[in-house]
Amino acid sequence: MNQSLLDALAARLDDGAILTGAAVSARATSWIDPAPLRAAAILRPRTTEQVAEILSLCHAARQPLVTQGGRTNLVDATHTTGEDLILSLERMAEVEEIDGANHTMTVQAGAPLQRVQEAAAAAGLIFPLDLGARGSATIGGCAATNAGGVRVLRYGMMRELVLGMEVVLADGTTLTSLNRMLKNNAGYDLKQLFIGSEGTLGVITRLVLRLYPAPGGFGTALIGLQDFPTAVALLHSLQHDLAGELASFEVMWNAYYRLTTTPPAPSTPPLPQRYPLYVLAESLGADTAQTRAL
Repeated sequence: MNQSLLDALAARLDDGAILTGAAVSARATSWIDPAPLRAAAILRPRTTEQVAEILSLCHAARQPLVTQGGRTNLVDATHTTGEDLILSLERMAEVEEIDGANHTMTVQAGAPLQRVQEAAAAAGLIFPLDLGARGSATIGGCAATNAGGVRVLRYGMMRELVLGMEVVLADGTTLTSLNRMLKNNAGYDLKQLFIGSEGTLGVITRLVLRLYPAPGGFGTALIGLQDFPTAVALLHSLQHDLAGELASFEVMWNAYYRLTTTPPAPSTPPLPQRYPLYVLAESLGADTAQTRAL
């Protein structure tokens, strides 16, 4: 690791922005790997301008830099060696603005998904993307991986929930297109290049998200089924009967259901463990009618 590069970074960043040594190894490699994290340093900018400074200096020094969000992925995409630098946006985690009239939110990329959801709920709205790692997955990471979550049937992938974006390229160039308009067909939609790119084209720093009115009612059901064709038929039936209100339809095989409902698992089986398949369905709508339908 080039010490002169670290010195140059330290001169441009604020106190606490660079972690080294024990402060790095005290962190786990990931949520499923408790081994000490390996990296020369963790860089924690507070602003887009600082992100640009970091990328510019690392680019000039040809220093490998790995962007890490909540590290809840299962594909080892944030693996680092002792010579790598880590870029973490954990100090860029603010919800900057909620526009209740236009149903948008401007947020820094390091904000956890759960913080985004709670901020939307406080304004009487919802940000519909949802995943089990909501408390740790960052909203920038959700965009960088084009997360789908459990409500993709109703609201689509993360790609459909991003209206605008600010991103910093590898050489430190900042592209800002914080569009807040839903019906916008003007020119190239450059943000789509970065959604799903997993940090290979640039680092997402801020996002404008699409929000929805909070539903007035919801319904959930856990259903045991005998085979996959029955699950497909059930999906089509619920989509028809709920008139577009079906939000989630998650299929679980018997082995997974047993794993999560057999001691010492934290839950007990709400249904017997004998079914080949289980479906967890959720509907969101204007009233509680869909609860009866489920």
